[in-house]
Amino acid sequence: MHGIWMRPWVLGRLAGRLRALGYVVIVPAYASVRLTPAANAERLYPLLQTVQTDTLHLVAHSLGGLVALHLLEKHPDLPPGRLVTLGTPAQGSKIARTIKPIPVLGKVFGNSMLEGLSGNGVPHRIGREWGAVIGTLPFGLGFPFLRGETSDGAVLVSEARHPAQTARIEQRVSHTGMLFSPLTFTYIQHFLQSGQFSSSIAPVNAD
Repeated sequence: MHGIWMRPWVLGRLAGRLRALGYVVIVPAYASVRLTPAANAERLYPLLQTVQTDTLHLVAHSLGGLVALHLLEKHPDLPPGRLVTLGTPAQGSKIARTIKPIPVLGKVFGNSMLEGLSGNGVPHRIGREWGAVIGTLPFGLGFPFLRGETSDGAVLVSEARHPAQTARIEQRVSHTGMLFSPLTFTYIQHFLQSGQFSSSIAPVNAD
């Protein structure tokens, strides 16, 4: 699941790597700004109901992780599986809260603030293993708003942590860079298979 302002094609490389491992991958589009994360979850639920599988894993980047949390909290009937979030601001976004009050500019976040980037109303129980990959390379347009704090250039490390996570790992990668990082993919692969991360495993398909 893609992040805010993005489209499914952004996840093309990651999806291709997962397919190469034998996973059946669906990359849905959703209205990241027009609708709230909770509303997007409700729109995606019927699609996931059509998937014939005994195991359903979710891999989500940034805001997509908040949508996934709402989806899993409200629909425990979905097939069991694991959740991996990449740079998801599970405690809300400092950048979004800073920019939102600014006239005109603040409109870029739309309804993503409600039960999402504001940090309020984010689900706390999802009923499955949740692994978080957290970036620590402060490279991105949001860096000026996050000076003096460890971040991936868009999301603070502290914002990406959540008490419901069963595993987390920090990586020297930027918010967008993790979508293309072979090491990030290795972490995803390892968590989907075992429910754990390992900082000692070597990158897969390091091209």
